[in-house]
Amino acid sequence: MDNTAFFKLTYGLFVTGVEYEGKRNGCIINTATQATSEPGRVLATMMKTNLTTELITKKGSMTISVLSIDCPLDTVAHFGMNTGRDKDKFADVAYETDAMGNPYILEGVIARFHCKVEQTIDLGSHYLFVCAVEDCLPLGDAEPMTYAEYRRLKAGGAPKAEAASAKQEASATADKASGGASGGAWVCSVCHYVYDGATPFEDLPPDWACPVCKKSKDVFLHE
Repeated sequence: MDNTAFFKLTYGLFVTGVEYEGKRNGCIINTATQATSEPGRVLATMMKTNLTTELITKKGSMTISVLSIDCPLDTVAHFGMNTGRDKDKFADVAYETDAMGNPYILEGVIARFHCKVEQTIDLGSHYLFVCAVEDCLPLGDAEPMTYAEYRRLKAGGAPKAEAASAKQEASATADKASGGASGGAWVCSVCHYVYDGATPFEDLPPDWACPVCKKSKDVFLHE
C-alpha cells in the first residue's frame, strides 16, 4: 500500500479555539467538514496530544475559523508551530469570544462556526468530534486556504495564478532540502508537515521528531 495516496485528498486549514476554566488555546487543523445541513453538523479531527484537544474534550465546545487564501502565513505558523502549554497564543492576536466563551480570531478568516460537541470518536492517535453548529457566519468572499495552497505559498510560490511555476519551485526547494540525492519532499503522514530543513532528511539523527506532531522520522513518507 502506498500511503502517499492520502496526499491527493483535499484538505483545508482552520483554527480551532476553546476556553476552559480560564485557559484559552487554539491550534491549526486540516480536517473539518460539513456532515449534515439540517440540523447543521460539522466533523473535526484533532490529535489527542494537543492541548486544544484536551480542553475541548473537557468543555465540549469549540470554535472553528475557516482561513482565507490571503491569511498571513505567520498566522498559520503561530497557531500550528507553537504549543499553548508554553504560551498564550491569543495574547497578541485580535480575537473575540462566542456565547460559550470560546475565542476565535478576527483576521484572515472567511467564516466561523460555533460548535457544541455531540459525540467523540476515538481514532487511536486522534479524536473525531461530531459537532452541532450552534451558530455560524460567513465573513468574506475570498477563497478558502487549502492545505496544498499553504504548502505552495510556504515554499515561496505565488498564489494560484502562477500555480504551475510555483509547483516547480517547490519541487526544486524540496530537492535541495533533501541534498539533491532524490527528488520530492518528505511529508509527515500524521500531520502532513513538509520537512524543509537544510540538512538532508536522510542525515537527520534517529531521535529527530516532527516539529508539529512530535512523531518520529519513521512516519515520514517520500513524495
